Amino acid sequence: MGPRILFVCHGNICRSPMAVGIARKRLGNGAIAESAGIAPSSGWATEEAVLVMKAVYGVDISGHRPRSVADVDLAPFDYVIALDLSIYTRLKESNRIPEEKLFGWDIEDPIGMGYQIYKQTANKIEKRLEQFLENHGLGV
Repeated sequence: MGPRILFVCHGNICRSPMAVGIARKRLGNGAIAESAGIAPSSGWATEEAVLVMKAVYGVDISGHRPRSVADVDLAPFDYVIALDLSIYTRLKESNRIPEEKLFGWDIEDPIGMGYQIYKQTANKIEKRLEQFLENHGLGV
């Protein structure tokens, strides 16, 4: 079995759904990748996130529904990745995640910025994921 990763962002409609799509494509069926938000939006993944994932990665995230990290059982996850440092700080202060499982990345929120910024964000997520996998001996 591959790694079990939870990606957490703010609204769970941009960065973390894209991270899940990229991780699932990169890691295949042996891994579990899920997402949540600290303040989930209503509705679905943003149109730009859906378009970038489909056009660049061939991944369909159009069915993604936001959910709160407060509603997620964190115990089964090997890694919880906060997609920016403010999210990391909030998760760390919640004391729900063992320190060795919690990681903070530096992915800016692309909400409202347009397709090209979403594309750059997805590319940055992909690069950070590759670094993360390499650093943790998970080069699946």
